[in-house]
Amino acid sequence: MSINHRGQLEIGITTMVLIVFIVLLLLSLILYFKFTYLELEEDRTTLLDQKYNSILSVIIGLPEFRCSRGGIESECLDAAKLSAFSGVYASNKEHYGNIFGTVNGIWVDVPVNDVNNLNYPDQGRFSVYGKADLKGGIYSVPVSLYYPESKKYKIGILKIRGEL
Repeated sequence: MSINHRGQLEIGITTMVLIVFIVLLLLSLILYFKFTYLELEEDRTTLLDQKYNSILSVIIGLPEFRCSRGGIESECLDAAKLSAFSGVYASNKEHYGNIFGTVNGIWVDVPVNDVNNLNYPDQGRFSVYGKADLKGGIYSVPVSLYYPESKKYKIGILKIRGEL
């Protein structure tokens, strides 16, 4: 083998090694960024869960919804207050917009025979804020609903719809 052919062979081998090295480097970068992206998605999901669970806690604690008997508040939501909240919200949109933040909808579902009944006290859904049928994830918590007219309690599910 002549020196010229030997030099060309060395250059070819070096080029092949560089190409293999670059391909391995690209594959490792792709895997690294894929796993980093998946970890960021998990962190985002955790943060959204915390955010919306804290909003659920804030909603349950609002005096506008809390039930009281004899001036003493208890751990339940007042159905009469929920039913009348749309008027309160209409006159204080900015205040409640700050409290509810990026939530798309807030409502309380009550298991009843006729879900479409919108008349208090037999209504199956109390709409608090926004719309229930928009896109997004649903975060929920069971609540006790107090009906002051009949002095009875029912179980409901407080739901909020937020981003996924």
